[in-house]
Amino acid sequence: MFKTYLPLVLAGAAAAATTLESWDLRSRAHDSGSHCTPYFMAFNSTTPHSKFERDFDPLSPPGSYSLDPDGLKLFLDKPDGKIVRKGRTNSKIADGATFNSTFTVRYGKVTYSFDGPAVPGVVTAAILLAPDRDETPDRDETPDRDETPDRDETPDRDETPDRDETPDRDEIDIELLGGDPSHWQTNVFAPAPSEDQPLYSAFSSVQTYPHNPKSVASTHSYAIDWSPERIVWSVDGTQVRTLLKADTMKNGVLHYPSHPSRLQFGIWDASEEEGTSEWAHGPIDWDTAPKRMAAVFSSIQVECPY
Repeated sequence: MFKTYLPLVLAGAAAAATTLESWDLRSRAHDSGSHCTPYFMAFNSTTPHSKFERDFDPLSPPGSYSLDPDGLKLFLDKPDGKIVRKGRTNSKIADGATFNSTFTVRYGKVTYSFDGPAVPGVVTAAILLAPDRDETPDRDETPDRDETPDRDETPDRDETPDRDETPDRDEIDIELLGGDPSHWQTNVFAPAPSEDQPLYSAFSSVQTYPHNPKSVASTHSYAIDWSPERIVWSVDGTQVRTLLKADTMKNGVLHYPSHPSRLQFGIWDASEEEGTSEWAHGPIDWDTAPKRMAAVFSSIQVECPY
């Protein structure tokens, strides 16, 4: 979960006008049918810039990322001025680079190959994030692996819901915590409008690396294999966790992601909130951390077995 979504989920119950019963009916209506087109892009010197710009939309300003021969680099830069630490928080928070795909996937296998800085307080995330529950993009928004739609056929950035306006979106996470470099984490969120707080730890899990090198700072291929009945996470081809739909029942409601989702990936500073910073082993110690850190993404692949 990216840091900017924490207040979103907290606001979800207050913002939700839909009753639990109608929400359940709408969720069941979405339970059948996949929305997936095979896709692959390697980030290197051969990457077509026009295709990259059509398929992935930066949520951060120019200069916060770089498409280089050795990968797509997402930067996290030290804030200007004096940074004061208070408890487990910093007085200034670094802005990191984040990308959204301009296409969506509903049920499929998404593989991100990337690494992240092994620095406490830094989080590198690769997730699937559903737009607003009422926004179901057409299949035509998903680019073909060999033929990317023209710019006017691809959703504009304005069509991507603002994060502050969508508090109750499905989410499937892969997270690398720089303060725990020998592990990585998985999680899902599918909040119900009746809930007055997010189920942060209900479906979270800490994973190990079955193969060397066992570090978030090394490039690994992380996969989310999402079907209508279960989610399987794997790393470097080895399955490490399975979450069944039936096991997401909490408080009489299923919390299983079931809506078309964008691919979102980025790097962020977890030093702002006490609880978040503690989870990320923060805050960032800018006296010892590099002034510029980078998460490097090598490729993204979407497979469609469902």
